[in-house]
Amino acid sequence: MKIERKQLKEIEFLFKQSVQGLHLLFDDNEKLIDILSRPTQEKTFFDSKNMRKIQEVFTGLISKKSFKEKQNYLNGLTSENFEILVRTYFHILDNTISSQNNTIH
Repeated sequence: MKIERKQLKEIEFLFKQSVQGLHLLFDDNEKLIDILSRPTQEKTFFDSKNMRKIQEVFTGLISKKSFKEKQNYLNGLTSENFEILVRTYFHILDNTISSQNNTIH
């Protein structure tokens, strides 16, 4: 799957907004709270067994050309894939924030 520069710029923009606390992609805060309130072991979640699925789901998001397509993609995911995407998104976000100023989201 080929990712265009415009699509990468858009996901970078969304991450920059998320660093500011504006999670534009996600319209259901209750789902986010539910997923992120349940702990997971980072080492087992991001192990080689899950990496293919994580990459597939996250690449699916990035590959969408518009913001609306990205939201439709999220809304069409199974609950398992949505959780994978949310955990991956916030893992990247937390690492970005902590690398900037040692603050965790």
